[in-house]
Amino acid sequence: MISMKRIIAMFIASALILLATAPVSSASAESPAVVVTSVKVEPEALMPGDSGTISICIKNTDTHSSKTETTVETLPYSQKTTTSTGSISAEISNIRLSSGRTGIEWLREGSLRSEYYNIGALGQGESMTVVIPIKAAPHIRDGTYHPEVCIEVKNGKDVRFPVPVRVDSGRVELIEEDVPAEISLHESKEIVMVVANNRPNSVNGVLVTAVGEDMEIMPERIFMGNLAPYEKRKVNFSVSPLSPGNKDIHIEVKYRNGCNSHRSTHESRVFVRNSTGMELILVYAPRSVLRGEVAKIEFDVANGLSKDVRAVSVVPRKSRDRGAVILPSEYFIGDMEAGDVFSASFSVDTSELEEGDNIFPFDLAFRDVDTDRTYEIGGYELHIEVKEPQENRWLQSAKPILLAAGTLMLALIVGVMWLRARHRRKKRTA
Repeated sequence: MISMKRIIAMFIASALILLATAPVSSASAESPAVVVTSVKVEPEALMPGDSGTISICIKNTDTHSSKTETTVETLPYSQKTTTSTGSISAEISNIRLSSGRTGIEWLREGSLRSEYYNIGALGQGESMTVVIPIKAAPHIRDGTYHPEVCIEVKNGKDVRFPVPVRVDSGRVELIEEDVPAEISLHESKEIVMVVANNRPNSVNGVLVTAVGEDMEIMPERIFMGNLAPYEKRKVNFSVSPLSPGNKDIHIEVKYRNGCNSHRSTHESRVFVRNSTGMELILVYAPRSVLRGEVAKIEFDVANGLSKDVRAVSVVPRKSRDRGAVILPSEYFIGDMEAGDVFSASFSVDTSELEEGDNIFPFDLAFRDVDTDRTYEIGGYELHIEVKEPQENRWLQSAKPILLAAGTLMLALIVGVMWLRARHRRKKRTA
């Protein structure tokens, strides 16, 4: 049997062998250098209550430092030494935003998280971009604030970088340049508005809409796209009223500052005159005519508008007196400049008209030069009395007398014939 002393000796020898072959390591290393190489804030200037982002690019600028590991392995009859050299990576523990009392805070969307954990490691010369969501307090004052981006490095020096964030409450405004105080009914006029970006940064998605009380506005909306910082641009709308009186016009501009939607409004008021501006004036028409005569009618067409009109015509509307024949069926004048006066004449054949008052309505039609819209308005309603000729009147009044005389004559003839027949019968019987 193996004695206890021998077993202990064997155990000690084995332990010595294992200890001799274990590696022995030594290492030397430097700390990585993490820096912020670029910062970008979107949008460039926040409005109170806006959300945005801070994009930071961080880089491990250490390109020369390295760590060296030496392993010494002792074998029973020799010793082996191994040396290895490697680059140092920067291990980013977390990134957070320290806002203090600046009013610029980490934007939390459905989460209480206000920092990034376990970002990863940056090798030598490597960089990464981190986007931090931010929000400006609703009642923050205009100015430039400096919240700090804090970067914790496990194996290096932490970084604290103040980021300038600008807050500006300037808005996109609507300014009247040309809004008429008055418009005639059935007239179209242009209103001109100036869209002014009063911000130090550009805005996008600019859309202008206009709505009027009981009036048509064309176009209904104008998309302008982007507006550069402090840029101004004009927009034109054509307004066509549908009824007289004071009318309100509501104009609105919608735009985006970064991803934040905003709007501004403007109210204008115009007075719509009941006058059309285009007038059909009766120059001559007979008060009465004898049936069968041709009635001559003459009009003046006056352009009382402040602009030219096109395709002017006078059209006899279908009369309640169906027997009326009016020529021409349309009197076409054409284009008229502001202040022009042209004449239009018609002939009415009264042969088939009934005696008494006859009504002849005439409409005035024209086209607006700005909107190319055609207007048709009731211009004039003419009354002409149709009378019977004198001979026809005597005939009408003599009809009862002639009828009575004819009846009497017929009775006399019948009486004479009856007497003659009776006298003949008497002679035959005698």
